[in-house]
Order: sequence, then C-alpha cells, then structure tokens
Amino acid sequence: MIKTRIRGIYSQSLTQILLQNHFDIVQPNPEVARRFGLPFRQDIPDVDIWDRSDLQGIVAIAYESDLIRLNDVLRRRLGWVITRTPRVAKSSIYKGCVLGMDDKTGQTRVDLGEISGLLPDRGLQCGSYVMVQVRAHDYGRKAPVLSSSITIPGRAAVLLPEPVVRLSTKIKSQDSRRDLLQLGRKIREHTGRWGVLWRTAARNLTEETLRDEVDDLLDTAQRVYSVYDDLDSIELLFEGTSNADIEFPAEVKEALDKTRGKIRPTIQRHHFYKSAGYASLVDFAEMIIEERASEKGYIASKLEKIFSRDLPKVDDPINIEHVKLDGRAILLGRGRIIELNARGLVLRRQFRYTSRKLKISQHHLNGVEVQSDEGDYALTEVIPGSRRLVTNYYSREGQPKGTYVNINTGIEIYPSNGTSPSRIRYIDLEIDVVAPTDGEIRIIDQHLLKRAAQRGFITNEMAKQAHSEARIVLDEMSVAALS
Repeated sequence: MIKTRIRGIYSQSLTQILLQNHFDIVQPNPEVARRFGLPFRQDIPDVDIWDRSDLQGIVAIAYESDLIRLNDVLRRRLGWVITRTPRVAKSSIYKGCVLGMDDKTGQTRVDLGEISGLLPDRGLQCGSYVMVQVRAHDYGRKAPVLSSSITIPGRAAVLLPEPVVRLSTKIKSQDSRRDLLQLGRKIREHTGRWGVLWRTAARNLTEETLRDEVDDLLDTAQRVYSVYDDLDSIELLFEGTSNADIEFPAEVKEALDKTRGKIRPTIQRHHFYKSAGYASLVDFAEMIIEERASEKGYIASKLEKIFSRDLPKVDDPINIEHVKLDGRAILLGRGRIIELNARGLVLRRQFRYTSRKLKISQHHLNGVEVQSDEGDYALTEVIPGSRRLVTNYYSREGQPKGTYVNINTGIEIYPSNGTSPSRIRYIDLEIDVVAPTDGEIRIIDQHLLKRAAQRGFITNEMAKQAHSEARIVLDEMSVAALS
C-alpha cells in the first residue's frame, strides 16, 4: 500500500477517496484521525500532499509511479482534475551532453535526452559529457535548472558533496538536534568525501535505521558514478521525486463537497468558500450544523449572505484571472462591473492603445484580422459555473466588431482580498470560438487543446468535452447569425 500524508483544506475528502482506493494514511492530523479512526503512525510517507499556496488544489511529492497512481485515482473519482508534472524529476541525476551556451540566459544548455536544461557552469566544451542534477522543475515553458554539485537524497538523510553534518531547520527539539549531530559526526568518519544532512523524518527513526539508510545512499552514490564512467551516451543515472501540481477547478471542488458530505455535515460550496479565505467561518457553521442538523439550510443561507456582502458591486473594478493549462496565470485587462443580474454580471473593459489588436485578432493563421482603435471596448458576460466566457467587442462609436467565446472550466467569482480587486477565475481549455462581424464563425486553437491532452495536463475525455462545448457554441452562433 502507498503510504500517504495529507494536510490542508482538502484533507478529509482526499482521505476518504484514498482509503477507498487502498492508500495507507500516515501521520493524519487529529481531526482526520478522529473522523476515520486512524492511529497516528510516524511512518515516512511515499506520497506527501499539501495545499497549493493559492488553495486552488494540492501539491503532491512522490516518485513517478506513485504520482501516476494518485493521479489516476483522483481523475477517476473527481473528473476534471488538472495535473502538471515536470518532464524531469527534481534531484534526478543525468549524464548529459553539453549543447553550448544558451543565447537568452548565457548559461550552458545541457541535453538530458527528451529535454534540455540550463547549467550555470561556464566554459564547458560543446559535445562533452557532464554529470548534472535537477535543482528546479520545468513547469510551464521554463527549462529545468541544473547543478553539477551532486547530492544523493534519501527519505531521512541526504548525502552532501562536502564533509559536513547538517540538520533540517524543521527539527526544533534541542535533544533531537544534539543526538542527530552526534550520530552524524560518527557516521562521517566512514563516508569519505560525503557529508550528511538529516531530513525532518530522521528525528523519529532509530540509530540503526539511520545508519542503514546512509549505507544504502553510499552504495547508490558509488553506483551512480560507476555507471556514469561506463556509459558513452546520455542517460538517467538516478531518479528523483516529482512535484505534481494538481489543480481543482469548480467542477472538482463540487465533487469534493459531495465526498466530504458522506463523512460529516458539509455546507454546499464548502471547498470554494475555504479556497476564498472563509475557512474559519465555514468550520464554525459546520460545527453548529453537526449539533443541529435541522438548521443546516438556515445556517448555510446566513453564510452565503455574509459571503455575498463581500462580492463586487456595480462600478467596482474586477480582474479576470485567466489560468492556462500549463499553470501560467494571466491577468487580462481590468474591467469594471456595469450590471448585476440573476445570471451573474457584465463587465466592461477599455482598450488604451491604437496598436493593440482585439483579442479576437490572433497572431496565427487562424486569426481574425480586426484591428483595435483607441476607445474600443469589450463587454463580457460572466455566469458563475459556466464553461464559456462570452466577450463582445465594440468600436468607440459602439459598433459591434465581433464576439469571442472562451471555453473554460466552471467560472468562479472571488471577493477582494483587501489588497487587490475581486476576480473572475477559471482555467482556460485553449479551444475558443470567434465570430467577427464581417467574417466566418469558427473554432480556433484546436491544436492547443490536443497538445494539452498529449502533455497530460488534462485527460482525453476532458479534451473531448471541451471540443464538444465549442461545437455547441459554434452551432448556436451560426443559427443566431441566420435568424
């Protein structure tokens, strides 16, 4: 069974799902341990899960095989899960081939096989081989960051390329720090040029276990260098652990709500409220509901009323957070709300520069060649939960110039956090529909959707559903144009 540690606002729902799929939960937080009757075990996890910093999903760290299993389970149970994993795992060690200097960064570009990375070292001969280790992932479009300073990581210890003994800063106990430093100095007498870093997990393990792990790491180091010397080609010498960035759009938060509702009383939109910063209020409301189940509707309505007070009003500024499937978050031009209605809201965005093209004017051959003049504006209809964002473009005289329909995950509207305006958030599914006033209505960027599925950000089924939504939009707009 895969040992898994889970922390954060999604912990109860994820624990329920993973237990049902034969994962073993270790080091549960007190609330999870009580709800599921789990003992607190100090086992080192194979998979470590915690919240993303923006609370829009989770980060999971594990070896690739365990991450594949985790991702398969989540996608099967929750549907529209968006997963980003690096093409090379952090801490992996390669025999790479020097390609030369990178023109943009001035660093050395090294071929790792399927991908190349950037190494700060200079003066390396083009075509020569070098041992490198991945220091930072290749999320999005950035190349992985490499280092020629090699470490050998384990679960409780890391071999360092210098004769020192160090401790994780998370080890706070003075007794533990003293004992581990003493043990490290004893072990250092037999590690040659290698130093030892004790990781957080070391504080809970016996001396015998720690000595055995260091011995295993020394054997690994010897094997890595031996294979490097024997090979005359690019090769992976040591596989590190990967960080998976797993995003939960509106559809997944709703599925998680239903899962959590089978464990304990759960307010509708529980995970959305928590991701919006209302965790304490949600916990308090659900504490009352657990004791007074008959008042669930009343308590939920009051929570919604409090949340609604913080939502933007007419004339308020609002941002559009346009999240790409590769993880880039793009803030589109800030708008101002001009209408609130039963469906949602309408916002207006102004264009300031005469050289700026309308969004419906793409920079590739499928684009619609319509130029934007100063004073042009756009009206965008925002419907919470909708998988399409419809924007109509107008000249400064108010003449229609075209419509752009973005296909996306369910739209969420978040209130202001005090330092920035409210925001509309969704994950762009790449494929769109454009309808210029004097041109052909058509679907664009289908190749980007296909590429996202090939890269593993989304499933083929999600790509199929996105394409189906675009076809529905195309048909609706075509019928409307003929009427």
